[in-house]
Amino acid sequence: MEKIISDKERIRLDNFLKEKYPDYSRGYFQRLIKNGFVKINDKHSESGHKIHIGDVVEIDFVDKEQKTLPSQIPLEIIFEDKDLIVINKQPNLVVHPAGYHQKDTLVNGLLYYFDGKYFPFLVHRLDKDTSGVIVVAKNEKSKEFLSRQFQNRNVEKKYLTIVNGIIKEDDGIIETPLGRSREFRKKIVVGSASKKMSKTFFKVIERFKTATYLEVKPYTGRTHQIRVHLAYIGHPVIGDVEYGKVAAGGKPSEIAKRQLLHASNIKLTHPSTKKKIEFSASLPKDFQSALNFFKNEKSNNF
Repeated sequence: MEKIISDKERIRLDNFLKEKYPDYSRGYFQRLIKNGFVKINDKHSESGHKIHIGDVVEIDFVDKEQKTLPSQIPLEIIFEDKDLIVINKQPNLVVHPAGYHQKDTLVNGLLYYFDGKYFPFLVHRLDKDTSGVIVVAKNEKSKEFLSRQFQNRNVEKKYLTIVNGIIKEDDGIIETPLGRSREFRKKIVVGSASKKMSKTFFKVIERFKTATYLEVKPYTGRTHQIRVHLAYIGHPVIGDVEYGKVAAGGKPSEIAKRQLLHASNIKLTHPSTKKKIEFSASLPKDFQSALNFFKNEKSNNF
C-alpha cells in the first residue's frame, strides 16, 4: 500500500495517478479503482472523482485479476527474469484465450508455469501457426514500458519464411496500405479501402527450384502484414491457405501443414536496465524439414 498527498486541484483520480506513476497505464489505475484498491481520505471512489489539494490517496498495487485457467503446456523458454519472459512459441499454439481456445493457449501455459507468482501480460502477438520468439511482460510496469516500444516502432523484428516461386531480386521493400476485407472481416487485404500504410523489407537467403527462402523485417506491425504483402507481390508464404497456395512442389502433407513463417529475432530495450537486449529462436522441426525438402531440389542461380 502506498500513500500520497495530492498537490493538484480538481483533477480526475485516474489522471492524477497516471501523472504520479507514468510507468503504469491509466487503464490499470481504472481497474484498481473499480476493484476497490484505491481510496481517497480513507473512502472508495470512482475514476472520474475530482480530487483536491491535500487529499490523501492510498493505492494498493496488485496484478491483474486472474480469470483464465492455467494449463500444463510445453514451453521452450529462451530467457526469463523478474520483468519478462521470452518464449520460442511452437506452431499450432494460440497466444491468448478466445473463441474455442480457452484452455490451450500460451497464456494458459504461462499461468501454469508461473504458479500464481506472476500474471502474463501480452505486449505483442503471433498468429496461431506462426512460430518463434515472443516476449511477455510479468508485471504492469514492464507491460506499459514494452507496449510503448511496440507502439512507437522501436522494436526490431526479423522473420524467416519460405515463399512460393522464385524471387529474382536479392532484396526489396513492399510498401502498400492494408485493411480489413468488407466481406470477410478476419481477412486483411490490399485495396482502395485500405488505409493503414504498411512497409516490409525482404532479403533472399537462398533460392530453390520452386521456392525462395527469405529473411523479412516488418517496419510496421499490421495484422497478417508479412503474409499479405508477400502474397501481394505474387509469392505467398508456403502453407498459407488463407492468402496463398498450400504448398509448392508437392502435397501439403509432404511440405507444410501450416504457413512457414518463423519469428527468428527480436531486439528491444529492457524495462529495468534500459539496455538493448536481443533474442533469437531456433527453427521448429517442420520448418527445417521443409528447408531440407527444397534443398534437395535443383537450385536456381541468378
